[in-house]
Amino acid sequence: MIVYHDQQFLGEWLCDRIKLIPTPELRCIGRVRDGNLIGVVGYDAWNGSSCQMHYASNGERWINREFLFHAFWFPFNNGYKVLIGFVPGNNKKAIKLNQHLGFSKLAEIPDAHPDGKLILMTMSKDSCRWIKKGFPHGTI
Repeated sequence: MIVYHDQQFLGEWLCDRIKLIPTPELRCIGRVRDGNLIGVVGYDAWNGSSCQMHYASNGERWINREFLFHAFWFPFNNGYKVLIGFVPGNNKKAIKLNQHLGFSKLAEIPDAHPDGKLILMTMSKDSCRWIKKGFPHGTI
């Protein structure tokens, strides 16, 4: 089940896991299975054309096509053209997942993260295959 309600709880859950300081404009989408929150995608740094995207899970398999549709439909349906993600250079698993989802590496910023470099990744609305496929179970 996809949840949008209780933004404070979703935001705290996400921020605790990725060590992000929440901003007032942080908006989140969560995935619940068997009554338990298993993953959250959050968005902030909205500027009218782009926003930053963050995600975390509880370690379970949490991504499915329905959740991906919602995760990308939410910002792109609200007029945003580009999603931005910053990934620590040593987080190979997140870099690989982002690339699989359709993000591209745009830059590497040396010494921009406590563990070393920071990778700047982006995805444009035009390149997002998840919303092009449409909602997996009919209309939204």
